[in-house]
Amino acid sequence: MKKNARLYLLLAVAAMFSCTAKDEPADAPAAAMLSEARTLLEQKDYSAARDTILSLRQRYPQALEVRRAAILTLDSVELLEARDSVAAYEPQLNAARDAFHQMPPRLNGKTNDAYYEQQRLVMAMDQRYDELCAKVKFFLRKIDIDKHAN
Repeated sequence: MKKNARLYLLLAVAAMFSCTAKDEPADAPAAAMLSEARTLLEQKDYSAARDTILSLRQRYPQALEVRRAAILTLDSVELLEARDSVAAYEPQLNAARDAFHQMPPRLNGKTNDAYYEQQRLVMAMDQRYDELCAKVKFFLRKIDIDKHAN
């Protein structure tokens, strides 16, 4: 029984060292993919950056340190994409609001249907704008939490 126990212990130790030897080489290509994702992020190619990070996570499950850094990069992708969406959406919302405020609620003593349609449009756009702003706030908090967790 002692010989079998020693053999199992020896096999377990060998397995541990063989796993760590396999993990280290995975870090280099994973780090290269993370670098590529960061370059794509700088170029504002958010979709490609996101896809690269998701591919990295799938291909290199053992590259834990690189994956931790990739989480922050993915959060940054989401944050910057949401900020760009807010910046692009805000002028559209302001134009819709201006159009609404210039419309009379009544025309020739009758209800102006276009006024109420514009009001509904502005309300829907306000809701979408609030959702985009909430997404920005969410990812700002998430990045802050992730930074302090590491």
